[in-house]
Amino acid sequence: MPNRPQVTDTTAYIDQVAEAAQPILNNLVQLITTELPDFKARIKWNLPFYERDKHYVSIAAYKAHVSLSISADLDDATLAAAKSAGYPTGQKRLNLPLTKPVPTALVQQVLQLIA
Repeated sequence: MPNRPQVTDTTAYIDQVAEAAQPILNNLVQLITTELPDFKARIKWNLPFYERDKHYVSIAAYKAHVSLSISADLDDATLAAAKSAGYPTGQKRLNLPLTKPVPTALVQQVLQLIA
């Protein structure tokens, strides 16, 4: 993967990723700032992070998906909900394909794990 230019804030990050990922990232930023209003936005490892104490959520754009990662493991209910809705997961991550709508309720469920 080619190196991306250094960014200083979330808007700059979103502006430099593929156009197909931008609406998804903007939607995630809106959900994060609404669900976790006391989390502070920062750039770490050239990615948008939102942090409070030892909890964080980060977003990242890739070729075919956007990743939403949190500092806690996804619980069984969240993993089951993601699987039944057809969204891939990792231990602490939800992947959102660029070809599918953002599952608002599922993203909110993920964010509540660190609220």
